[in-house]
Amino acid sequence: MKNRVKKLLACAGTVGVMTAAMAVPAMAESTEESGNIGTVQAYDWSDKAAADVITYANIRSGADISYSRVGMLPAGAVATIVGEENGWIQIVSGEVEGYIRGDLLVSGAEAQELFHTVYGDGEIVEATPVDEAAEAAAQQAAEAEAAAQVQSAGVSYSGSDLDLMAAIIECEAGGESYEGKIGVGAVIMNRMRSSQFPNTLSEVIYQSGQFSPVASGKLASVLSRGANQDCYDAARDVFAGANTIGDCLFFHAGSGNGLTIGNQTFY
Repeated sequence: MKNRVKKLLACAGTVGVMTAAMAVPAMAESTEESGNIGTVQAYDWSDKAAADVITYANIRSGADISYSRVGMLPAGAVATIVGEENGWIQIVSGEVEGYIRGDLLVSGAEAQELFHTVYGDGEIVEATPVDEAAEAAAQQAAEAEAAAQVQSAGVSYSGSDLDLMAAIIECEAGGESYEGKIGVGAVIMNRMRSSQFPNTLSEVIYQSGQFSPVASGKLASVLSRGANQDCYDAARDVFAGANTIGDCLFFHAGSGNGLTIGNQTFY
């Protein structure tokens, strides 16, 4: 990620030069063929970035996932780099200004190649703004859910707990059956009850050396965009007491000694 941010910042460094150059009247390069005069204007990618994602990258009002969304940059779509803050790239795209995580962008020639791959020789595609009223209402609903503390089968969990459980289930068992998804969540619940592990959801998941998606950044990425609906459903069922793996405290990919569900073994 650091190398990608450095490349993005190198592109951002051209912004000041471009701004100064704009004070001088542009000299259009003209060609004359068969009596027709045309203007050749190549799109300048030196300060541009493109979203290197599957669907879209969230644009936030500040340099952290806690800030509200102000727009979405579709896969391959283009933004102008303005600056950088703590690994987040400040961009302007269409009518949207905000911040995108640096690891979700490519810049310069890579951005040009990505755009061409996604859109061909079509017109430049930019960000779309978010409906602020709808976004604010959704955020208020989420906060209300968290404050209310949902009660289920004797287990209390907040909205943020649900988000975290759903995200780790997607990271560890996103391609597994529903039974496998429940298994991953049940391992976490078993650990919370065990004296061998911490007794809170976040402490269990973020315990050093336990879940690889935490260290790789995958968990943070899924939390940023929100887990898939089936993983949310599995998380709710786990909090309600669903368990497909008994007292197992561990799991790994592949077969082995223990209970195998799909491509994972629980023990």
